[in-house]
Amino acid sequence: MQKKTTSFSTKAAFICCLFTIMASCGYSFSPQGDYIDKRIRNIYVEQFSNKTSQVEVENYVRTAFIDQFIQTSRFKIVESAETADATIKGSVLNLSTNSLSYRATTLAAEERATMTLEVTFRERESGKDIWKSPGITGTIDYTVESDVNLQASTRRTAFIKLANDTAEKTFNQMMSGF
Repeated sequence: MQKKTTSFSTKAAFICCLFTIMASCGYSFSPQGDYIDKRIRNIYVEQFSNKTSQVEVENYVRTAFIDQFIQTSRFKIVESAETADATIKGSVLNLSTNSLSYRATTLAAEERATMTLEVTFRERESGKDIWKSPGITGTIDYTVESDVNLQASTRRTAFIKLANDTAEKTFNQMMSGF
């Protein structure tokens, strides 16, 4: 009987030590942007340039970045660069789709879209780059409708999801200082 009590208390102590170590190492569940100057509160997201043949994709990406900043309590989106403390500027460098699987009729059943962005987070007053990445890549797999009339809508939905996912990934990297 004594052996079980010792074993339980040893396991409990080990678990407590593990949680203490995790709490003391600075681990957090979401990036907070602590390395960014606290004076930077107002953000302006410029219109992204589109270097692809896909229309509207730059608008999906800009909207996705605005949504990411709106979700934080630290930053506020402003309507002009003149009233901003910092700006987000970027380009959609590439957007490609590849077939993943096919139907019996040799039409694509699934596709993978890959987007590459260039993004700069810049302090407006000094012109200094706070964060910059020349090649952020995101991918999404999606089912292609067999009805040709619905394919454009399906792709649009996939591109919007891809823009949101890539903006979230980029925002997390920005706030983490990676």
